[in-house]
Amino acid sequence: MAWMRNRESTLRTFGERLRAIRVARGWTQEELAHRTGRHWTYIGGLERGERNATLVVLCDLATALNISPAELLEARHPLTAKMNASARDILDAIEKGFRAQIDVKGKLAELYMSRQLDALRARGAIETIAWQDVDGKPDFVVRYRRRDLTVECKNIRNETYRSPPSYKVEIQRTRNSMDGTPTRGYRISDFDVLGVALFNQTGRWDFLYVAAVHLERRPKMADFLAIMQRVPTQPNDLWTPDPLRAFDEALGVSP
Repeated sequence: MAWMRNRESTLRTFGERLRAIRVARGWTQEELAHRTGRHWTYIGGLERGERNATLVVLCDLATALNISPAELLEARHPLTAKMNASARDILDAIEKGFRAQIDVKGKLAELYMSRQLDALRARGAIETIAWQDVDGKPDFVVRYRRRDLTVECKNIRNETYRSPPSYKVEIQRTRNSMDGTPTRGYRISDFDVLGVALFNQTGRWDFLYVAAVHLERRPKMADFLAIMQRVPTQPNDLWTPDPLRAFDEALGVSP
């Protein structure tokens, strides 16, 4: 019967997931059994899909393995499979790395921006979106009003300007070259719109957008954008939470 086949498939998948996480810990079935107060043959039965874990057993297994019960029930994320590690272990590793957290924040900002842009695409406000992950290229290419616009995504910094009160965003790629020329700096033509995630100041993944033509330039290099840019704490005539308004500004058209 179909329901029997589905039940067997579910138990087998659960067992395979349990075994993979146990092996990633370097534990034997005996070790996991000891940590959960069960017999090793029971653990073996679970891993082979022959036993049906109760809710109590599920919670005991998750506690012993230091993961959430959901990780034993849900399909593995591609990254957990790629690294042969649980989501909890990956998060624990990121927690120990300052640079890793910065990198993750950068990708989270891009992820949440992509979802905002995709919502606009779904309702027909923009035509297409391309999320790029290539060094030296803007994070997004958006097709809007039959034109391609490039969008750069950055996180606000933790520190602020005091007078006038404003946030800071750094839009320098990396350090300059050895001879002091800004080979890694941004030119005014490198992207059309800047989107800034406010999480580091507000704890929320909200964004302010601005057309690149409105950003500050370097005093002696007018073609280059200033490394540090002021971002208002509230939307104003230039900085807006509406990406479409910033796109219109970049195109020089009225909304």
